Amino acid sequence: MGYRPYQLGELLGIALLLGSTAMQMFYLDPLKREIEWRLAAFSIQQSAQVQTKATFDTRIALLQALNASGDKIKAAEADRNATLQRFQTADANISDFMVEKERIEDQLQYIVLALFALGTLLAGFGRAMEMRTHRD
Repeated sequence: MGYRPYQLGELLGIALLLGSTAMQMFYLDPLKREIEWRLAAFSIQQSAQVQTKATFDTRIALLQALNASGDKIKAAEADRNATLQRFQTADANISDFMVEKERIEDQLQYIVLALFALGTLLAGFGRAMEMRTHRD
């Protein structure tokens, strides 16, 4: 006894449904979580950057108010600039990651949606043909 073409289509549809679900569970959801974690880290980093700049600015203002030597003030400004430069490098790294991964995530969501739709149509068509065959 061989399979009828619509039965094979139904099996293919079920396989596509399972494949789209697996892609969603094992790749897209972890990718979304990673993006969310990096966004949270970016937010915390931005807050730390603002606080660090304010701390350095306060330090420089205090040095100026206490009439500290120009060398100490320049050293504090150099420390501030070096520290803030590290934040800017980290900002660029996070933004590059986000741009790359969000594009991939969008494309994979379209693929999952297409697989799910095609699988549902094939499985539904196979069920309908099976019911029609049994009715005749």
